[in-house]
Amino acid sequence: MQYPGFAPRDIAGHRRVGSVAARAARVLTRLLARTTVTGRERVPEGPVVFAPYHASMLDPVVVGIAVWRQGRMPHFLAKDSLFTGPLGRLLKAMGQIPVLRASALAGDSLQYGKQALEAGESVVIYPQGTLTKDPELWPQRSKTGAARLAIEAGVPVVPVAHWGLDPILPVGGKVPRPHPFSRVRVSFCEPLAPPVPSVSAGHSGPAQTRRFADRITAAIAAELAELRGVPLPERFRPDLEPQEDV
Repeated sequence: MQYPGFAPRDIAGHRRVGSVAARAARVLTRLLARTTVTGRERVPEGPVVFAPYHASMLDPVVVGIAVWRQGRMPHFLAKDSLFTGPLGRLLKAMGQIPVLRASALAGDSLQYGKQALEAGESVVIYPQGTLTKDPELWPQRSKTGAARLAIEAGVPVVPVAHWGLDPILPVGGKVPRPHPFSRVRVSFCEPLAPPVPSVSAGHSGPAQTRRFADRITAAIAAELAELRGVPLPERFRPDLEPQEDV
């Protein structure tokens, strides 16, 4: 599997191809629905890990455009099966990062994500790793990849929530249905600073990483509740605040 480089020349190439793809994607999304983005002022300067809600096959396009409009090239960690054919060539040209699922090399993608962050770029990683299967479309418990990447790179995580795609592409749907007068809302949450690894251990422990991953999930759920105008389920509340590591 070919991984992207993040030298200055590579990044310039990613941005050239990305600008063309972003313009085309914006035309597509405008035909499907109206999109509003809030919370732009919450995104800090410098490299960040964006951790979005994942409930639709369309949301990478919507989230990617929202990140692009921040003046950032979004580098998604995406399943390796997408990196074939014309789409695969486009993803590679934009510096997207393949994830070899169920493989001993699956962790390599985090190392390339770390390289992107060290080069000052922004990485997008879905905490769940797949579409939510929750019947009420709340985020499911996250994997620890986004938390690990942020802790190891020492960069903040910006959770991202969105709502409004279901009328356009319902769960299980294959073909989008235009709803040009409906509204899709994307919201950047307050950034979450990663915990400082234990001095004695020299790295973050599994429990510390797990707590941070749960906090990311809870932040996404809280913002999603605001967008939906419904109460936040109680199961997310204990993880909203940072916990002291002992």
